[in-house]
Amino acid sequence: MGLSYRDCGALVAFCAAMIPAAAGAQGISMDRIEAIEKQIRDLQNQLQQLKGELGEAKQQLRQSKGEAQRAKDQLRQAQEAAQQAQQDAAKAATAQSQATQAATQAQAAAAAAPPAPAAPSEGIKVAFPGGRPTISSSDGRMSFSIGNQTQFDYGTYYQNPNSNTQFPDLNNGVNLRRERIFFVAKFDDFTLNVTPDFGGSPDGVNTSQYLYEANLNFTGFKPITATLGYFKPWFSLYDSQSSNDFLLMERPSIIEISRNVAAGDARATFPSVKASNDGTSLPWGSGSYFAALAFTGAPYGAQTSSLLNGEQLGVVGRLAGRPYYDEDWNFHLDVSGENVFHPNINASGTPGVSRETLSFGDRPEDRAADQNKLINTGSLSSSSASVIGGEVAGNWRNILLQGGYYQIYDIQSKLPGVPAPGLSFNGGYVEAGWNITGEPFRYNVGSAAFARPKVDDPFIINENGFSPGVGAWQLGARWSVMSLNSNVTPGVSQSKTGGIFGGYQQIFGAALSWYPNDWIRFEMQFQYSMVDKLNSLGTVQIGQHFQTLSGRMQVAF
Repeated sequence: MGLSYRDCGALVAFCAAMIPAAAGAQGISMDRIEAIEKQIRDLQNQLQQLKGELGEAKQQLRQSKGEAQRAKDQLRQAQEAAQQAQQDAAKAATAQSQATQAATQAQAAAAAAPPAPAAPSEGIKVAFPGGRPTISSSDGRMSFSIGNQTQFDYGTYYQNPNSNTQFPDLNNGVNLRRERIFFVAKFDDFTLNVTPDFGGSPDGVNTSQYLYEANLNFTGFKPITATLGYFKPWFSLYDSQSSNDFLLMERPSIIEISRNVAAGDARATFPSVKASNDGTSLPWGSGSYFAALAFTGAPYGAQTSSLLNGEQLGVVGRLAGRPYYDEDWNFHLDVSGENVFHPNINASGTPGVSRETLSFGDRPEDRAADQNKLINTGSLSSSSASVIGGEVAGNWRNILLQGGYYQIYDIQSKLPGVPAPGLSFNGGYVEAGWNITGEPFRYNVGSAAFARPKVDDPFIINENGFSPGVGAWQLGARWSVMSLNSNVTPGVSQSKTGGIFGGYQQIFGAALSWYPNDWIRFEMQFQYSMVDKLNSLGTVQIGQHFQTLSGRMQVAF
C-alpha cells in the first residue's frame, strides 16, 4: 500500500525524534547521528519540492479544465450562430422572392397607368453660354435665351460707265444688312426659335424681311433633329455656315442664287430633318458625317405683293462629312441638291407667260448700299427647276481653303410654237482664309461648316486702361464666277432661241477683318467686278467693270 507525502513527512519526523534517543541507548557516535540528520534534512527538502510541483500540477489541471469549458461554450455559440445564419438566409431568400414579385407587379401597374407629372422644381439659374443671357430652371429642363446679330454695312462704287451701261450710277451709302434678335425657348427635347430681322436688302423696306425664322425643333430621337416652320434648310457648305463667319461680306453668287431656288432664309419647311454625329471616330477611322433633307414651300412674305393660288413645293438635301481630321487638319466633302416640282401659281397670270414663274439673279456679292442685280434672268415661265453640285474644303491650323461648283436647271413652260429649251446656268468659287494672329479655324460638327476663330488675346478697355491684347486678325480672298447665259448666241435675239442673256460675272475680292473679342468684328473689303452682259437682242454690251470698297461693323452673340 503506498504512502502519501503526509505519511512520509510523519515518518521522517518520527525518525528524527527517535534517533537521538536510540543513539543514547545504543551508544551511536555523533558523526553517525549528524549524517543521519543530514539525510533527513535532504528528505525534507525533497518532500517540500514535491509539494510545490504537485501544487503547480493541480493549478495547470484547473486551467486546462477552464479552457476546455470555454472551448465547449464557443463551439456551442458557433453552432447556434450557424443555425441562426441558415434561418436568416432562408428568410432573405423568401423576402427577395416577394420583392421580385412586388417589382414585377409595380412595373405592370406603371405601364398601365399614365405617367405621373414631374415634381415642380424650385429656383432658376442665370448663365451666359456662348455669350447669350440664358435663364433656366434648376433641373435644366426649361430655358430661355436671347441673342443678337447686328451687321451695319457701308460702301462706295468706282465706276466708268458708258452710254450703254445698264446700271451706270450704283448707289453709295449704308445698309443695315442684318438686325436679328434671337429668342430661343427650350423644354426637354423641344426648342422654339423665333427671330425677327429688322435689316435686309435694302433695310426696313420689305416686310418680308422682318422675319428670319419661326420654327419648332424636336431632338428626342438622337441623332436626328426635326424642324417645322419657317427655317433656313440645310444646303451647301457655304450656306450652312453662319453669316457671322463668312471670310468676305457676302456669299459667292452661285451659292446665293442656288440656295434661293428651294431653300434660303425664312423658307417654309414641313418638315426638315437632319442627323450628324459628334465628331467621334467612324468605322473606317477618324471622321464625322452630316445628312439633311427638307420638304419646302414658299418663303415668308411670298403672298405680300400678290395673292397666290398655289404656293411652291420643293425638296432640299445635303450630305457632307469629314473623312479625315486630327488636331491640326480638317478635310471636308459636301454635295447638295434641290428640286422645285411645283412653282408658285398665280391664276391671274397668263399660262406659259406669267402664271408660273421663277427668276435667278444676284447683286455683285456686295449689299452695302446698292441693291441692283447686275446679272439677272428676269421672270421665267417655268414648270420646274433643280440644282446639283458640291464643295470641298480643308484647313490646316489657321489656314483654310475651300471651293465649290453648282449647276442650275430650269424647265420652261411657254405658249405653243414659242421656243422653250431647257435652261442651264452654272457657277463656282474658290476662296482662302488666313488667321494672321494664329488662331485656328474651328469646325462646327452640328452644321458641318467652318466657323470664325475664337480670339486668344482680346483687346480690352477698362478702368486700368488698354489691354495689350491685339485681338484676332483675319485675311480672306476669293475668286468667283457665275453664268446666267443659256441657249443664246451673240448677235441673235433670245426670243428666237428661247434662251436667256442673263450675264456672265467674275469677281476678285479680298477682305481684312479684326476681331477685338469674340463678339465684335470690323471688316474692310475690296472687290473688282467684271460683268459681261448683252441685251435681249444679243447685240449691245450693257455690263461693266468696276471696283467696290466697303466695310462692316458686326456684333454677334
